[in-house]
Amino acid sequence: MLSELLYISFRNSSCTNEEVEKILKQSIQNNGKKNITGVLLYSKVQFLQVLEGDNEEIVTLYDKIKTDSRHDKALMLSLKPIKERFFPSWQMAGKEMDSEYQFLSTLQEKEKKEFQQLLEGETNSNAVKIISRLFND
Repeated sequence: MLSELLYISFRNSSCTNEEVEKILKQSIQNNGKKNITGVLLYSKVQFLQVLEGDNEEIVTLYDKIKTDSRHDKALMLSLKPIKERFFPSWQMAGKEMDSEYQFLSTLQEKEKKEFQQLLEGETNSNAVKIISRLFND
């Protein structure tokens, strides 16, 4: 069953930008083999990731992520079936976010607030839609 998993975690303080690049490169290589797509947003202190694919495959991947020393306190925010992918051609896209990020897309104030709440670890049912718009507008 095609599913979407959204999680947030803290970035281990020893996880350098070079390590994040390794995560993205490894994800692109490995996810293509398992038909997993998604996006990784990251800051100096957090990761926010959307994984899309077969439910069992993305849950197995999330279980690996929880034990990865570059992540700390991974928290699944959402796991649900989906009819189609938001990121169909991205084995894994990445974007760095800092505390001074600017929205380049046309988001309503409510969506901006929801996105900020998401970055702070609050569950949000519109999260993937908002993330998709950040990349696709």
